[in-house]
Order: sequence, then structure tokens, then C-alpha cells
Amino acid sequence: MSKIYLPKELYDRLQLKENEEIEVIDLAEDSFTLRKINTEKSDTAATWFIIPTLISVLIFFGFAFFFAHPDAIPLSGNQSLATAVITIANALGMLTFISAYFARRKTFYRQMTQRIYWRTFATVTVSVLLIVILATMGLFWFLGQIFYGVSFGLFTSTFLFAIFSGIINYVMIFVVDTFSINVMVNMLLVVSIGGFVSSMATNGNQYWWQRNFSLLGTQASDSSWQFNLTLIVSAALFAALVDYIFVSLRQKIGSHLRQNILQVLLTLCAVSIGLVGLIPNNSGWMHIAHDVVAQLIVLFMAISILGIRWFLPRAGRNLYRMSYLIVALILISYILWHPIHYLTLTAFEILSFSLCFAWLLLLVNTLINLLWNNRKIYQVGKEINEENLEKK
Repeated sequence: MSKIYLPKELYDRLQLKENEEIEVIDLAEDSFTLRKINTEKSDTAATWFIIPTLISVLIFFGFAFFFAHPDAIPLSGNQSLATAVITIANALGMLTFISAYFARRKTFYRQMTQRIYWRTFATVTVSVLLIVILATMGLFWFLGQIFYGVSFGLFTSTFLFAIFSGIINYVMIFVVDTFSINVMVNMLLVVSIGGFVSSMATNGNQYWWQRNFSLLGTQASDSSWQFNLTLIVSAALFAALVDYIFVSLRQKIGSHLRQNILQVLLTLCAVSIGLVGLIPNNSGWMHIAHDVVAQLIVLFMAISILGIRWFLPRAGRNLYRMSYLIVALILISYILWHPIHYLTLTAFEILSFSLCFAWLLLLVNTLINLLWNNRKIYQVGKEINEENLEKK
């Protein structure tokens, strides 16, 4: 077997022992990845998802007889296959996720500190639950539109339920096995965009856009809980992501006043977004409080974007240029809304939200690059083996 010699810092980072094996994975013609071979690691998702799947199938079978539906179980409805998957399968899936996430806590301690792990535990769990519920609700709504009024026998229903339950449990364990900061960013994307789009589609009022974006979270909307819960979970997930990144930055490059101020501003922005979800834009004091909190979001975001060059002086010109471009686009959209009245209030809110959300993702990507995408140059030397020595 060929032997490879690594610099000490890489040797320590991979936590290698003498004569331990590593694997080289080809990425492209001129790049590859070095990875430690973990002989103890196995595909846990392919093994352990069977147990919660069998438990959920037994529960489904019992409820089918309890509700006296052994002959025909509809695809959608209150006592249907869709309801069983959304409640029973998702509940067992979340228990699977929590168990796997807790069991791998010592592994996660190497990616994040123990304090960050427990800070993000509840946020990550609720976010995964919301994603799974939204995904299954959307899937069965779509299937219900295609196969309207269809029913299945007990055997077919149990078989279909087992398939959906198995997929959910497998995905839960797989997410834990591959969990990283990039997964948290993707979760933020899915929760925010998926929650808002589904709230628009199911609010029950086709002309909601004629008033404002916040109408989706009021009593006038059939899906107000969904809209408000999306805001709350997105805010919690963003706050956890900010905490994760900045604590890791402090561990790597030390504590700096400018970065601490930026973390406080972003955290306050996340808290304000959560309060917007907790305080719907209904009449009375709730309307006043909702507007005040929404204005605080604008204030914290404006300070963060305009002061980004001062907060992160080493971030790079691309972030600065995009920040000022986004500010210019928001100002243009504001002028098109208020003085000119070309845009509606809802259009202005959606445009502003989209631009600010894009800036936050750009900022998170920049901070992640500051954390892990550092390049270091090594001098290349070719190993001289015994055959070459004999020839010389």
C-alpha cells in the first residue's frame, strides 16, 4: 500500500494515528479530497429506519380498526391515509430524528461546541418537523387533486403507509448523518420560502395581495397559523445560525467589537421577525405593536447592510457591491410604491423581503467562507522509493 505524508496541522485536524488509512476521492481533473476512513461508521439510515417504520405501521393498523375503517380508507380527509402519514408517520419520524441527533451529539461536538449544540437542538428539531409537515401536506394535497375521492383497502393502505413512513424515517436518519452548517442554511431556505408560498396558496382569499403581506398572518386568513409559525421558526433558525457562525468565528480569529455588534444586530433582527409572527397584524394594540416590530426589522437590517464595510472589513468587494446594490434597489422600489404608486404595498413588501433575504444568504455564505474556505500553500515534494534509490 502506498504511503502519503501530511503536514502536522492536517494530520492533527483529521485526528489520525500512525499508519492509519485515509482515502483520496477524485472531484475533478486537478482536485481531490482527503478523508479519514472511519471503519466504525456504517450506513445507519439503511439499518435503523426499519424499526420506527414497523412501529408506525402497527399503530396505523390499530387506528384503522379503532375508527372502523378496515375495508376502505380514503386518500384524503379527516380519517384518511393522508392524516395518518401527517400525524403518525411524522410523529415517529421526529422521534427517530431526535434519538439519532442526540445519539450523535459527541460527533457534533467536533463540528460545533457543546453549548451551540444544545442551543440549536430545539430550533433544528422544530424546523425539521415543520419542513416534514409542510412537505407531506403539500404532497397529499397534490395527490388529492389528481386522485379525487379515491379509497384503498386495508392491505393497500397499510402498504402505502409503510412506504411513506419508511421514506420519512430514512430521511430523518440521513439528515442527522449528513448534518452540517450548510444543512442549516438549506433548512432556513426551505422553511422560509416553503412556508410563505404555502401560506399564499392556502389562505382562502384570492385577493389578499390587494391589502398587504401581513394579511396572511391575521384572522382574515385560513392559514394564519402557518404563516406566523413560518416566521417564528425561520427567526429561531436564523438566530441559531448566526450564533453558530459567530461563536465559531470568535474561536478561530478571536473576539472583535465590530463582529460582536453585527451579531447583536442580526440577532435583534431575528427576534423582531419572530415577534412579527407572535403578534399578528389584527386590530387594536396588536396592529400598533406589529407595525413597530416590523419597523425595527427595517432599522436593524438597514444598519447591518449600510455598515457592512465597517463590520467586516476583510469580507471582500463582492459583498460590499451587492450590499449597496440591494440598498439602491430597495430605495427604487420604495419610490415606485409611495410617491409614484406604481407598486402596491404588497409588491413593495415582497420585493424588499426578497432582496433582504438574498443579502442575508450572501452574508451567511461570506461568513462561512471566512470560517472554512481558507487556503494554505504547501511546497510539493515527490517521495523517493527504494526502487528509484537502487537505480541511482
